[in-house]
Amino acid sequence: MTRQPLVTCRVARKASAAGEVTFATYEVPYGDGMTVLDLMRYIADELDGTFAFYDHACKRGFCGSCLVKVNGKNVLSCRMLVPEGPLCIEPAMETAKDFWPADSDSQ
Repeated sequence: MTRQPLVTCRVARKASAAGEVTFATYEVPYGDGMTVLDLMRYIADELDGTFAFYDHACKRGFCGSCLVKVNGKNVLSCRMLVPEGPLCIEPAMETAKDFWPADSDSQ
């Protein structure tokens, strides 16, 4: 049985809009064609149910609601394939919690 490679990622975490940013490290199984949005969804669904991010994007690179920083560069997480090597994911916009937009009504 072949084992799936793991992607190590440091992810910014923030409990509230005024909260201090900390980083959590996750190891996510890599799959061919995996986007950064897929990786974030895996973290929320399989590793950490407290992780908040906005998954209601167009998933086509048009709306821009999935904008994040990957290794310091702004990218659309629905279009950016997971790069090789460790990565650091941070919000590119103001957030209410983790990667949840500050101007959204509910979580």
